[in-house]
Amino acid sequence: MLSLGKYKYPDQVTFSEALKIAQIAITKFDGKMANKDVAEALGYKVKDPNAISGYIFRKFDDICAYNLMKRQRGFVRATDVAIEALDPYDTRKAQEGKAKAIRQMPIVNEAFTKWNGNIPSETALPSKLTDFQDVSWQEAQKHAEPLRKLFIETFPYLKAVSETPLGKLSEARGENQMGSADLKSSFEIQESHIMGELRTEEYGIIKIKDATSIAMAKMALGSLEQKIREQEEKQKNKKS
Repeated sequence: MLSLGKYKYPDQVTFSEALKIAQIAITKFDGKMANKDVAEALGYKVKDPNAISGYIFRKFDDICAYNLMKRQRGFVRATDVAIEALDPYDTRKAQEGKAKAIRQMPIVNEAFTKWNGNIPSETALPSKLTDFQDVSWQEAQKHAEPLRKLFIETFPYLKAVSETPLGKLSEARGENQMGSADLKSSFEIQESHIMGELRTEEYGIIKIKDATSIAMAKMALGSLEQKIREQEEKQKNKKS
């Protein structure tokens, strides 16, 4: 994990990877996954569970930073939020669970709220980071690239929940007190900007309308492509 100001954030394990490991923990290990199994899920061969390196354990910390799992002595346990985020039968619940996990990451939550869900350009990001972090622009510049990657991956999950009519309605009642006609108008404007949708089990519904959602869609398609290739390879091995 890296630190910028008062906040720590993951940089070696993506949210997608953390979700996959949490899913393994829930489906194969009843939510409680031994350190050895976690390390192997990360791609490492472990002969002695008591000799796992500090480098690998730092990746454990990254996984737990997404609030999907918690480290305990000798194992890692999936959280209630992870169970909600990985619900295979309720897409809406799974979307809300993923957003809930991400919202518990202070630096992501604060950035998303302050920037209204929009990621600054590469050149503007260091300056924007200094707006809500008590750090120099030089320090912000060092963290701009890994944080941008983190924001590009996580912001779409938050948008997927906050931009639904239900999310907008709650926001309007709690903050703006919009009238019903205004709400309907805002929904129509919002929907008019959507250029397409990608529906997946892992990521839910991704509405294509800006650079962030395109990046999210590409990542989802890459993940699906990898799964399909793995399945095809298994089938080939069985036939041979």
